[in-house]
Amino acid sequence: MNIILDKFYYDALDEVGNIGMGNATTALSQLVGKSVSVSGSAFTLLGLNKISSDSEYNRVGAIVKVVGDLNGGFLLMLNQKHSESLSEMLLEQHESDGYMRRSVLVEVANILAGAYYNSLSKFLDLSVIPSIPIISEGSPDDLLKKCSKHFNGKIEHVIGLTTLFEIESEDQYQSMSGDMYMLIDSISMKTILNRIDAMRT
Repeated sequence: MNIILDKFYYDALDEVGNIGMGNATTALSQLVGKSVSVSGSAFTLLGLNKISSDSEYNRVGAIVKVVGDLNGGFLLMLNQKHSESLSEMLLEQHESDGYMRRSVLVEVANILAGAYYNSLSKFLDLSVIPSIPIISEGSPDDLLKKCSKHFNGKIEHVIGLTTLFEIESEDQYQSMSGDMYMLIDSISMKTILNRIDAMRT
């Protein structure tokens, strides 16, 4: 399915992202008791080869399957260094605890995915239910293959959003970025665009 998005589609999906990131900021701040901001760049429509062509192998991915009106899911991908730094910033008292490090990444992905899909549900009147995140490691291509096995439907469209985390640490802020993707099939993309079209009237 060849997708051409006009400005109205872009603006609508940008608004979904803005609402979702705002909700994620509040939830993360409450979780860790720190000032946290999460922002995203304007979304982009990507091809699968854009992700899989990245040759960096030290990636940590949080994979979230969704059910309901959409088939597919969500992938938060961080390089190993940023993954460890994020865990350290959020869990100062448990830095050496491997289980806690993994758990905090699950929770971050859960909050981000839940916030994004909740805003998508409310904005476009869709029923979207995210699963508990699965943490995996490997190359971007490895992570995409795991997504394909885990998700319902075939991954045919990728919506990319670079995510910036800023977390208060004593008297300064630390920041880092990650790559966030919504991976869906053509039926799901058509559903989203049809709901946006209904907003034009």
